[in-house]
Amino acid sequence: MMNYSTPYEALQDAIARYNEGKPEGERLPVIPFHGLRHTSATLLISAHQDIATVSKRLGHAHASVTLDIYTHALEKNDRGAVDALENLLRK
Repeated sequence: MMNYSTPYEALQDAIARYNEGKPEGERLPVIPFHGLRHTSATLLISAHQDIATVSKRLGHAHASVTLDIYTHALEKNDRGAVDALENLLRK
């Protein structure tokens, strides 16, 4: 059986190696292993993947769970929709 801390420590070591010698603005943030799950979901939503697909990938029983957790990512998409509509109406 693998020690629970092993994947976490491996991720932290990889982040530290990547960040070594890089300027502050180019460094990866130090995140917990579970943070990769949230990062993946947020990136998929930001890439305009449908919520049902993201929800299935995360193993959520209902898309509403995904919607509740990742509202922040959807708000960015909503701002883009507002801007697009505004541009269309100005034509």
